[in-house]
Amino acid sequence: MEIVKAVKLHKYFGKLHVLKGADFCANRGEIISVIGPSGSGKSTLLRLLNHLEIADRGSIRIDGQYIAKENAEGRSEYLSGKEVLKICSRLGMVFQGFNLFPHRSVIENLMEAPMMVAGLSKSVAAEKAEVLLGKVGLTDKRDAYPGQLSGGQQQRVAIARALAMDPEIMLFDEPTSALDPELIGEVLNVIKNLAAEDMTMIIVTHEMNFAREISDRVVFMDDGAIRATGTPDEILVNPDHPRIRAFLQKIVRA
Repeated sequence: MEIVKAVKLHKYFGKLHVLKGADFCANRGEIISVIGPSGSGKSTLLRLLNHLEIADRGSIRIDGQYIAKENAEGRSEYLSGKEVLKICSRLGMVFQGFNLFPHRSVIENLMEAPMMVAGLSKSVAAEKAEVLLGKVGLTDKRDAYPGQLSGGQQQRVAIARALAMDPEIMLFDEPTSALDPELIGEVLNVIKNLAAEDMTMIIVTHEMNFAREISDRVVFMDDGAIRATGTPDEILVNPDHPRIRAFLQKIVRA
């Protein structure tokens, strides 16, 4: 069953046409890796799904509920802000940067949204945060501050923070791109563990081996559009699309 559906999405930043009629869907429990060259619209697609950017044209549906439909003039027309926020609360997002509150401890970072947004008591939020820190292997860092952590540890805290709101869908925007190579594995392992729990995940990544290992489907984007979608082997091992072959060759050379 489709839990995410986007049809003919267009997004402009000034005169720059970033998304050019992208169609995208994800089924419940599916893991999709989105790959492609820089500037192809991958991050913009995620930000539109999570309402961090507004589509100019096209429609977006989350678990059967529209947050935006194309009107008679061909423009995306959104529900009220309150209704959109309610629907989009089903999505959690992890960014390239960690976006943690530097003046709050690790456990306080995890407790903030459940208390302020979901209305949990301090004790319940703390108990929940402890469980999530165990899940990402950082129980011993509960009282540390972000500046005292490695990049990999900060990103694991960011994943736990996103999970604290009980999302049905997790969006990852190149979660390892800001990390030193030796720290990438610890973050990817946490994502793999989430995959084992049947969490619906959409992952923008340049880690091709990881994408091949974890994905049910791989989506290739180029020049603002989705050019191909298929199994990991179809896209990453034996692609018949010349643009994908050229992209993968460049990745290998890099």
